[in-house]
Amino acid sequence: MKKKIYSLESYRGFAALMIAAIHFDLNSPLVNHHLANGYFVHFFFTLSGFVIFYNYFDKINNTTELLNFSKKRFFRLYPLHLFFLLIFVMIEISRFVLSEKFGIVSNIKPFSTNNFLTFTGNIFLLQTFFGENSFNTPSWSISAEFYTYILFAALIIYKLKNILLILIIILTFVIRLTDGVNFGISSTTYISFLDCIYCFFIGALFCKTYLYFHKNYFFNKIYKYFSILFIFISVIAITNLKDQYLFLIPFVFGSLILFSANLDNTNLIGKILCSKVGTYLGKISYSIYMSHLFVFWSVTQILRFLFKVNVKIENETGFTKLDLNVFESSLLVLVCYSLTIIFSHFTYKFVELKFYKKT
Repeated sequence: MKKKIYSLESYRGFAALMIAAIHFDLNSPLVNHHLANGYFVHFFFTLSGFVIFYNYFDKINNTTELLNFSKKRFFRLYPLHLFFLLIFVMIEISRFVLSEKFGIVSNIKPFSTNNFLTFTGNIFLLQTFFGENSFNTPSWSISAEFYTYILFAALIIYKLKNILLILIIILTFVIRLTDGVNFGISSTTYISFLDCIYCFFIGALFCKTYLYFHKNYFFNKIYKYFSILFIFISVIAITNLKDQYLFLIPFVFGSLILFSANLDNTNLIGKILCSKVGTYLGKISYSIYMSHLFVFWSVTQILRFLFKVNVKIENETGFTKLDLNVFESSLLVLVCYSLTIIFSHFTYKFVELKFYKKT
């Protein structure tokens, strides 16, 4: 049985919290919208490629094992997705009833974006192909990731060679270039799926590098002694990469993951990454990712209707935004983070584990 790489668990939790930050949409120095916008979803994709390859590259040899793998991934993703989809459907129904029966009109018409077509897409895990911004918005990425898992498993049966990995990366990159859409979160349906494939297989390529380093005595020594240096270089690159070079971000993430995978409790960074708090946030990261929008929406409604906090309506989208100063926004970010983590603890325990353990 392979050794679990605990140093990577914390990254999942950190990335989930950074993605939550952009959806909180508050004017606070605690929220770096430029850094969070699209970056950390791609980090998830790259990390998934690394971890999935590490755990399964030698376990999928025939169609039966492919089906078992697909079943495991489905039950890892779908129950929590369905749970929140039903919550957002009930929210939409309540908005409709309030509008029709009590004359309480929302600034966005009920079932305009969240309609039967997008609901169908969500039910069949096809939301990344139906448009991303419906019901529980962050769920678009799990749709892209699930079908990338299937593609990966199918290729593993036929022994995924380095050259094929590189060809997949080049092909998805070229298609992205010809489309003309900047690298990052895209509203174009198939582009987001291509982004997932691009990042995922870059992560897999870095995992192959990781496995090679551990087999080669010379490289393993260099890898061990220079890991922290390369982690710092990767972090600096992530925070300073210009927009026109964003296509390189999965390679930088891959480097960060590659050199972090070697850390343990023998140094400060390793102790932080392997800490109980960090690894637990990583464990519940999927719940954090899927629940944060609902938590923020709920807090927003309480502040609006119970505490009469003023809101601004954004002309372009029609969405409401709380009219708060920087201090109030920062305090609300911390409250939303805390409530999201608490709520995620319970969804992880009673939704995720309940179904995933059965597989």
